[in-house]
Amino acid sequence: MSEKRWLVIGSDERMTSCARMVEQSYPDCLRYEHDQVTDGLLNLIRQGKPSHIILPVQGITGEFPPGAFRKGACLYTGLLKEGQREALEQDGLDVQNYLADERFVWNNARLTAEAFAAEFMSMTKEPVGQTEISIAGFGRVGRITAEVLGGLGAEVSIYARSDAQLGEAEALGFAAHPLDPERLPRSGYLVNTIPAAWLTRDHGSRLHVFELASMPGCLRADDTSAYYTLHLGLPGRHFPKQAGEYLAQTVLRMCRGKE
Repeated sequence: MSEKRWLVIGSDERMTSCARMVEQSYPDCLRYEHDQVTDGLLNLIRQGKPSHIILPVQGITGEFPPGAFRKGACLYTGLLKEGQREALEQDGLDVQNYLADERFVWNNARLTAEAFAAEFMSMTKEPVGQTEISIAGFGRVGRITAEVLGGLGAEVSIYARSDAQLGEAEALGFAAHPLDPERLPRSGYLVNTIPAAWLTRDHGSRLHVFELASMPGCLRADDTSAYYTLHLGLPGRHFPKQAGEYLAQTVLRMCRGKE
């Protein structure tokens, strides 16, 4: 039996699916179904002595105390708070971020886009087809979201800062505009995929903003609106089996790359 002992942490079903797939290669796999650092988790780590730990995609609440893990243990992380990676590395841990893996990011973007289409129709009670939808940003999530919504018949407009992204959007048949809050539509729908606070809303605007980017989101500090909704962690909520398998495949590939 392999000497590797795995621990998969996280409350959503995606992490359960991930653990099941890891177990196919490494039967010695522990599971902790919460997103916080607790005494229960620390006791599990102390007793189980895992060598490979997978943290939740959206990050974990709380801090691991120095010495929580055995030296040389490998942590596969999603989002980390500022300074968290440095603290873990200073504790002698090998920290690898699976969100930096291009194959994982593109596959996750596809699941995010398809899940958002379902959430959009459920929330608005409108079909995607022939609906005007603006998208801020044309990175991986923005591009795949435009492709999915456009494929369903939406009239998609792209707002981006990069000339390269604007050119790519135009070449793919989308209307493209420089990102400028003052030039956004006053009503309708905007999907934000830019992980930065760039938007100060005109409170007379009825433009509904759907947030797909990681926190802090697109709204600038102290700006709130009833026309702003968060849609984070969509793959884990809508497609937990497939999302968990993508995550497990990614982490196992990263593990093999270290051997």
